[in-house]
Amino acid sequence: MKTVSKLLLIPMSILLVVGLVPARQTETLSPDREPAGRRTTFDLSKIDESITKEFRKAWDKSHQGIDNRESVVLIFQNVDGSYRATTLGVTNQSNRVTFRWNPAAIAIVHTHPSKVDPKPTLHDRQAGDRIGVPIFTITRWGMFMYDPGTKQITEIQHNLDWLSASKWNHNSQ
Repeated sequence: MKTVSKLLLIPMSILLVVGLVPARQTETLSPDREPAGRRTTFDLSKIDESITKEFRKAWDKSHQGIDNRESVVLIFQNVDGSYRATTLGVTNQSNRVTFRWNPAAIAIVHTHPSKVDPKPTLHDRQAGDRIGVPIFTITRWGMFMYDPGTKQITEIQHNLDWLSASKWNHNSQ
């Protein structure tokens, strides 16, 4: 098993991955599946109440998009195929957030302040392309997803609907 970690630095207004600094990361390869963190197919119907609670935590940590504070949620796939999410700690940085990349993550969700474009920026998309996972932005204007497999940005939920688990029942990709 190869062990390497990566540190991501994400400026809030542009979600720029400044660099992937080698540290400790666990990436498991097996003949019947892709390396962890390299999938671009994301099943939106698997977003449930436990995940929307993590979205709420991130939204609260970002002061509901009012100021320049950014928050990040990593989404992982469980052995049974369901998803789980983890909200990362606040670094009290302005216009950026730094966190350790976990290659087992299958998606990155992050907040955008209300005063910036709610869609994933060019730098968001470049980060998604570099690490091979979808990048989601959550804002008061909605939730958007950049899929590095298709190179497309899609509005997933409108306004704050992404906070309600019931809004995810019929969404899938």
